[in-house]
Amino acid sequence: MERIKRFEDHIRKYANAGINLTSLALGCSVKVDLYNVLYPALSMAKKDMAGLNLDIAPREDVAVLSGREAVVSRLMSGVDDVNIDADAVERFEPDAVVVLAQVYQGRAGNPKEFADAILRLYRRLGSTRRRVLIGKGHSIVTTKPGTDMFVVDMIKTNRKDGEGYVLANNDTIQVIDPTDDIASYAQASVAISNALNDLFVKGVHEKLTIHPVYDAPMGYVEELGRNISKFADSIGAKLVNEPQPNLGYLLIGATVTGETDKEPPLFYDKIDEGFEVLVTGPLGQLSVIGTFVTIHIDQDLMRNFEEEVMSVDELEELKNETMKAMMIPNIDVAKVIDNHLPMSGGEFDPLKHVAATVDISGPGIFVFKELAEQAGVNIKLDKVPLINEEVARFAAENFIMADATAGTNGSLAIIAHHRVIEEIMEELSGISRLRPAVIGRVTGRGGGELIVPSNVMSLIADKALANKLSMPVLTIERQRRAVMRIRGEVQGVGLRPSIKRKAMMLGLTGFARNEPDGTVTAVVEGDSFRIEELINWLKRGRVGRITGVDVEWSEYKGEFKTFTYS
Repeated sequence: MERIKRFEDHIRKYANAGINLTSLALGCSVKVDLYNVLYPALSMAKKDMAGLNLDIAPREDVAVLSGREAVVSRLMSGVDDVNIDADAVERFEPDAVVVLAQVYQGRAGNPKEFADAILRLYRRLGSTRRRVLIGKGHSIVTTKPGTDMFVVDMIKTNRKDGEGYVLANNDTIQVIDPTDDIASYAQASVAISNALNDLFVKGVHEKLTIHPVYDAPMGYVEELGRNISKFADSIGAKLVNEPQPNLGYLLIGATVTGETDKEPPLFYDKIDEGFEVLVTGPLGQLSVIGTFVTIHIDQDLMRNFEEEVMSVDELEELKNETMKAMMIPNIDVAKVIDNHLPMSGGEFDPLKHVAATVDISGPGIFVFKELAEQAGVNIKLDKVPLINEEVARFAAENFIMADATAGTNGSLAIIAHHRVIEEIMEELSGISRLRPAVIGRVTGRGGGELIVPSNVMSLIADKALANKLSMPVLTIERQRRAVMRIRGEVQGVGLRPSIKRKAMMLGLTGFARNEPDGTVTAVVEGDSFRIEELINWLKRGRVGRITGVDVEWSEYKGEFKTFTYS
């Protein structure tokens, strides 16, 4: 067939450039397996990290930093021999670092080996005199020996009281559509949009800055760089040229930053019965692209597909439509979300504001399980809209996709009270390219149960992964109370309002007050892990001059509804 010949020619084109097209993972599928590798590896590494001068932020898909005017400085290293310059870290004094780990597939599939690799970097960063915060980590798999690497982007902000936040994220992939040219504008725009998606989903759309991470075989790097620059211009983002890996292995992504004067939608503790789940469009983009590629490699599978689902011509048309949709950044959705957030330092109103948002892309349906556990609620999904359910089911049944609900630069989910959802639904319906839908609701406080429609299980090929839907994925941290006595030059420097903003961002309640002896007392209640993050933030902070933080832990009382200061 002429189509098969064209595809084989395309494979040879990639092969001649040193890329094994059949071994690359598509889009967000290139991530290290979260449930079977990454989470177990982090648990293994936790004990060895205890003595390091290092903190890891609560797990979010984006780093949230107080202040404005982010500055980024990049360090790179191999994985086996970590040569990060500790002096450079200490001189820069980062508020946080964003880490991209590209790890060879042998160790990326083994939690112990992956933990050992990550620990080498963490030991190096944690040996500096300045305490380092890992604000966001992103881990991907390489199929080519010798291309393991770490990219460490250090970020600091110009902190001024009450100025808002800088959000930062890294998402990097290898290829979106292997039937397209290696360094095409489509590949670049989807990849960078995917990195920006985690900012857009938090309502961030101003002062966008792109620090690209890209690589390709010789002859394609310059074209890829030009297309990334073209995309940045198309959305009015600033492009900052950073050092690049130069390993000759296809890689497209970025560390991105943006600014907001609103409180990010991290009000997990406010989610309750009466809140609904809205998505901006269908799930499962990668099942369409993955199926199109795989059936061209396996002609028996192609025959089965045409007999069971649709013609290859119809699938190609669906694939092209899906790619066009994925090329469009969600900046218009970000503006809608921004309209429904409290101002920086303001209080959350359930009848006005969005409580939480998540990017569905990479984990697909599993983001709702994680959200339910993080918020301590139970969620029931009445439907799961897909690009094409028959294609997604075929992809799962034939083990083309471990999770056929996954995507890249895909749909965003918004969780809010049903009155707020009604307003947002009306606004999103005015954006013609979107297909917004309310797909479920919060049934009440609980242990993180997610109830899904019966058809969803047939979309998850990895049965061990499917079991995660009915068992805990994350540890629900114990609710605790902490009384902090903060010593040093801490009064009259804006510390108390800064504590309030940080506490509200972490979903904590309580109060902060000045004491006659010149100290500040903060009484805080909530998730113990997040209280520890507040404590570590105080120890790292540049507000005033803190010389010590004494902490007394006790049982949770549920005494406060919000966080105040006096």
